Amino acid sequence: MGPILTLTTDFGPTEYVAAMKGVVLSINPDIRIVDVEHHVRPQDILHGAYVLYAAAPHFPFAAHLAVVDPGVGTARRGLVVVCEGALFVGPDNGILIPAASRMGIKEVRAIENRELFRKEVSSTFHGRDVFAPVAAHLLSGTKVREVGPAVKDFVDLDFGAPRKRGAGLEGRVITADRFGNVITNLTQKDAEGPPDLGKRLSVTLGGYEMTAPFVGTYADVARGDYLVTISSSGFVEVARRDGDAAASLNVSPGMAVTVRKA
Repeated sequence: MGPILTLTTDFGPTEYVAAMKGVVLSINPDIRIVDVEHHVRPQDILHGAYVLYAAAPHFPFAAHLAVVDPGVGTARRGLVVVCEGALFVGPDNGILIPAASRMGIKEVRAIENRELFRKEVSSTFHGRDVFAPVAAHLLSGTKVREVGPAVKDFVDLDFGAPRKRGAGLEGRVITADRFGNVITNLTQKDAEGPPDLGKRLSVTLGGYEMTAPFVGTYADVARGDYLVTISSSGFVEVARRDGDAAASLNVSPGMAVTVRKA
């Protein structure tokens, strides 16, 4: 079987995704393309970074191409990030870094070798004309050093560092998933281990204050009730059983969240 290339974009199920796949397959028809997500919220780099962070570690060796690129056509660079067990390709706007850091960054290269691009490069579609062909060439034998020089001044992005706030922890919302579950940047490690299952927590989220039980899974509360749990990616999550917590609480990315024992 051929090498694996994953795609994460904010393009939706459109001709833009198809064009990128066509470019990849024209270079190497043996590449296996896996769609991770094409419904990243438009221009939401943080959301794209979380999607990549959640998905990439579960693949065998693969190249991960992520394009959420509001700076396309500007002076922002393209990057290849070399990790333990993965390559990441995309714009230098931070989208690649949380996932790459999770997997262990070995080196970062600026994409400068135009011989690896399509012959004609659109100023508005680097996903097709720069990133897709570079990823395909790397999966077809091109050495990483041929892409461009090593760099250290890439745009860093992390999910923020929670801090102690009285008897609790204050963090921020990273994103909400398609079910409306609110993913925060608080982790079990930050909390020095989760509270006992069933214990009630006081949660302040934006302008809302409430108490909710800490539970192992969504079905541990009645339909419509709020809950706090640990997401599959290891973050503290505020959810509503059979409902959309993000919509009900009017949550937006970056919003402050505080969690403490009730």
